[in-house]
Amino acid sequence: MSAAPAERPDPYRTQAHAGPRTVTQLRAALTAASAADREEFEAQLGELDLDDPEEYAALVRSWRHRLVMRTRPEILAAVAASTDPAARRWTSSEILDADGRQESSR
Repeated sequence: MSAAPAERPDPYRTQAHAGPRTVTQLRAALTAASAADREEFEAQLGELDLDDPEEYAALVRSWRHRLVMRTRPEILAAVAASTDPAARRWTSSEILDADGRQESSR
């Protein structure tokens, strides 16, 4: 048995079995990230046709993606750097490895 603590999945990443997995979890994550986003999500959710599961799934996928884009530190750093003409430019392969994790060389 290892003395190292078990790794906990990042609740903001949308990799398989990570991030918000239910609407309740998505609501909580959106509330923590942005009250305005939570309100917009609720409004869009309220307009859905409950007989169309694909419409529901598309909305949830869209908001999970939006949550990741607004909360992942490496994405936020890339956005900030894009407005600074003197900042180093990163390629997507430098930011993410094949598994979608942050490169350890940074």
